Amino acid sequence: MAPRKRQFVALLLLAGCASQPRGEETFMPELSAMLAGSYDNLAQSRADPSHVGLRLVVAPVQAALFGKNVYYVQEMAADDPRRVLSQKLYILSAVEGEQRAVLAQADFAEPARWRDGHLKRDLFKSLLPADVRPRVGCDQLVVRAAAGFKASGGTSCRLAAPGTGETLRVEQRLELDADRLAMLESQRDAAGVLVGGEAADPWDRFARRADAPW
Repeated sequence: MAPRKRQFVALLLLAGCASQPRGEETFMPELSAMLAGSYDNLAQSRADPSHVGLRLVVAPVQAALFGKNVYYVQEMAADDPRRVLSQKLYILSAVEGEQRAVLAQADFAEPARWRDGHLKRDLFKSLLPADVRPRVGCDQLVVRAAAGFKASGGTSCRLAAPGTGETLRVEQRLELDADRLAMLESQRDAAGVLVGGEAADPWDRFARRADAPW
């Protein structure tokens, strides 16, 4: 190939590379789109009775004081969505210049006020810092995985046991792809004993449903 033609081809290749978005620029849009959804673990609960049938919604909401990527998360009994088992916020923040993000979590000061928030998402436009209780030390770092994303936390996550108020050490992990969301939360008491005992599969394995409107 003539030198001038080689130079022309090289310039075309460089222009093509420059027009492609960098990995860190696509990371958050891909993660945000994949995380939002409606899920259930019915297949897992049928195969393993130790897992209760659950439905989970992760709904994007507008809560400007908390950032651009905020989600209302509600867990319900699969056979009765009126029986709400937990509510919380997920807050995603990009790590600048990297293909990583921090997933922070917060509980609600008045859960009843935000119940079924996935059905009335405009409600979160009024969300204030006083309305939530951040889970300090429970942030998870999200990175790419083979087919999607995965997240894990450090060793400083602590939660109070319902009823007794006993401080529990918590390990949390998450795996996400286009069809599934798997979540692990193990809790240990001060003696290091696993709350709830050992399980054959400690992960809650949710399949994506087709009924999410967002």
